[in-house]
Amino acid sequence: MLKKNSMFIVCFILALPLLSYGFDCNKPDLGAKLEDINKDGYFVKYMEKAGISYYNYTGPCRMDIHNIHNPRISYAFIENQFYARIITLPPRDDLGSLESRIKKMEGRVSEQIGSKAYETKQEGDWTIFQWTSDKEKGIKFKLKLNKKTYDQKSAFYYESLRSKLPNLKEADDPASLSD
Repeated sequence: MLKKNSMFIVCFILALPLLSYGFDCNKPDLGAKLEDINKDGYFVKYMEKAGISYYNYTGPCRMDIHNIHNPRISYAFIENQFYARIITLPPRDDLGSLESRIKKMEGRVSEQIGSKAYETKQEGDWTIFQWTSDKEKGIKFKLKLNKKTYDQKSAFYYESLRSKLPNLKEADDPASLSD
């Protein structure tokens, strides 16, 4: 009897991490409540602006992008729901042409979003790419590349949460990636 109880306790302890809802920076669960993904206290608030709270994530999560760049990553929440992951990359001109960078991004983003189609537009020196998931998911990914400075900005965001802030100006919306 003691062996059975000990075995049960060991199995429970090993399965415990699987029972708790955690945060995976590689596959963010947009729309999730902050209290559900911040059980370990790794999200640290650093700013609030126009109804959006901004956090740094200090937990043990590493993205593929860390192998190439030293990214600045912020997480935005609207009414304590995960709205967006914003990444800013320092300039690097040793990563190839704009076209080769887009080819690399196409596969990764398309897999995360679930759509290969994207729109492209030009704003001065910036080329902007936007992928949209199906309407059910409401997830978008926007990438801005500067062809002169090689700066890069991206936002992976949950479009439907924007409706909670109907008077949000584009300059205050992190998903707009405005300067």
